[in-house]
Amino acid sequence: MSNLIKKRKIAVVANFLSVILILIIFYGVRYFGIPKMYLLLEIFPFFSLIINFKIAFGKSNLWKITHTSFNKLDEREMQLVYKATTDSYSIFTILCLVLVYTFSLLGLALIDVIVAACLLYIAHILPASIIAWNEKIQS
Repeated sequence: MSNLIKKRKIAVVANFLSVILILIIFYGVRYFGIPKMYLLLEIFPFFSLIINFKIAFGKSNLWKITHTSFNKLDEREMQLVYKATTDSYSIFTILCLVLVYTFSLLGLALIDVIVAACLLYIAHILPASIIAWNEKIQS
């Protein structure tokens, strides 16, 4: 495995971990009595998210490929994006169901805007993440 592919995979994992850390900090402050000033710690995973997004999806053009109209892609790219989008739809559906049932079982009746924003972000990066993880190409 080339160094670029390894770096891209690490950036994908770091990107998802940043999202998780943002949610942990937010809900830690909200439900566990941690002082609100600790919300400032959100800055660190947010910057990590931006940096790792650039590495994983920006420099590799995976964001561009997964957000381009199908008629502008060649046949190989169409198949790649179609498979990644199909797989990400399945993963995202399961993730949302688990999240909704977890919130319900824990008695956290409302899903906050921060969760909705994180889900929206995940929905957009998931196809590119699947391609980044599975493909051996060095974009």
